[in-house]
Amino acid sequence: MKYSTTKAFTLIELLVVIAIIAILAAILFPVFAQAKAAAKKTVSLSNTKQNSLAIIMYSGDYDDEFPVVIDWSQNGAPAYVGSMGYQPWSWIILPYMKNTKILLDPLAPANLPWPASWPANTSDVLDPQYGYNYVGLSPATYGPTNANGTPWTLNPKTQTGLSKPAGTVMLSAKFSTAEDDLPGPTYLEWYGPGSFSSDVITDPPVCPFDVNTAYCFGSWGTGSFWYSFLKDNVIAGAETGANSTRTANQMIVAWADGHAKTASPGAMSVGTNVNITSNASPVVTDATQYLWGDQVN
Repeated sequence: MKYSTTKAFTLIELLVVIAIIAILAAILFPVFAQAKAAAKKTVSLSNTKQNSLAIIMYSGDYDDEFPVVIDWSQNGAPAYVGSMGYQPWSWIILPYMKNTKILLDPLAPANLPWPASWPANTSDVLDPQYGYNYVGLSPATYGPTNANGTPWTLNPKTQTGLSKPAGTVMLSAKFSTAEDDLPGPTYLEWYGPGSFSSDVITDPPVCPFDVNTAYCFGSWGTGSFWYSFLKDNVIAGAETGANSTRTANQMIVAWADGHAKTASPGAMSVGTNVNITSNASPVVTDATQYLWGDQVN
């Protein structure tokens, strides 16, 4: 009689192998997640830089001026707010871009969906996930009604007029429309016809509510407009003026000379006394270090 010499795994051996696989998975999965997050961060930095270069190309074609934060003219407007044509900075620079997807941050949750009948590319442009430093580059002043029939005047800066282009914020990653407290992607906060809207901007550490300089929604901190608007969502920018901090508490920023990098909220609020966990009103303490424009209180 012949007996088989083939051996099978014992239950103990199988359990040991399963345990080893589980340990390796527990070690490797976080590494894979970190690698994926790092890749998304790289893409987001690239997107920010590409958008900033499109703005610089626009500036080169328009007498060195940066785009206004929103052009309220009706000619060619993709959308309307009331009777006002709505053309945000992201729409204005569209001729200098080949792909509207670079306006979306891969680190951010998807925007709320627009109606299926609305062109996808247009919705990307109207709800960008990078915000314009409009206070520094397209400040708004309020005064007598102008030729456009509104009391707001947007005053675009020039590239050569900045004292430190490499040290002035142009764009930064911001919140998704899925993170604010409004019910749909077509809703926005604004100051009225001719002003600016919450969907396409980020705010500086110190909000200069001064009729002689510029208007904005709110400063950084827990007492700001953004803290309630973003449902106390810190990573989306609730404490940092809508500037998101999705990667190791870092902001993704493009500068007026076209370079892009990440920086902490502390580094981005240099020259101020900002405390993002406080509801105190911040002030600029050293205008020579301030990164959000030459025109500050």
